[in-house]
Amino acid sequence: MKVGALSALKRCLVPAGVQARRVPFGLYRGIVLELDLKDRTQLFLGLWERETYRWMRTAARRCEWMIDVGAGRGELCLFFLKHSRACPVVAIEPQASERELMRRNLALNGHESNDALIWVDKLIGCDDGSEFLPLDKLPVDFTRPGFIKIDVDGAEMEVLRSGEALFTHAPIDLLVETHSLQLEQECLSFLENLGLVCRIIPNAWWRSIIPEHRPIGHNRWLWATRFKGRKAMTCHQ
Repeated sequence: MKVGALSALKRCLVPAGVQARRVPFGLYRGIVLELDLKDRTQLFLGLWERETYRWMRTAARRCEWMIDVGAGRGELCLFFLKHSRACPVVAIEPQASERELMRRNLALNGHESNDALIWVDKLIGCDDGSEFLPLDKLPVDFTRPGFIKIDVDGAEMEVLRSGEALFTHAPIDLLVETHSLQLEQECLSFLENLGLVCRIIPNAWWRSIIPEHRPIGHNRWLWATRFKGRKAMTCHQ
């Protein structure tokens, strides 16, 4: 079945409108999110960014703090609040509309007053403006294992450069979505020069049939870790 036909079928079968829905499959199974299934069907079915799920589960098993750069609606923060010992969980989201949606999703899951959660409404980077904050200045303990997810639609290197001390000293796992081949290579080179073990997470073969529709053509994830040997690549479905 062609992509256009799949989309037409979905429009006919999937109910429209935003409502609270419990995710039945995938990484976010059991989490309640405000979703409109017209454009969030893959998240509901456990298919959105599924290529990253095993890596996130690996990070959740060993992290003691977590930073989500580009927290959006908050599903990943909720996963780490529910399924890891991470404290703090730092949610970085400069867009007020997204923060409000995340607050509602936290409330739906009973985490609106969770003391482990720290909100940051600034952009992450090295610029001197008051709207910017470097990764290195976030309130996490560099001596404890942590996890960082970065999804910033093209500003990957600005974020990475602001965390050079953190990446150099902390035992971390790192997941970065890259938005061009050039950015992917720049991120790889930067992180490998700091001593992290890196690998590209290939997009699933079935993305040609069920694509993730995004405004930027190149979307691929990069995994980096300071854990050595078998622990660097330990992954389970």
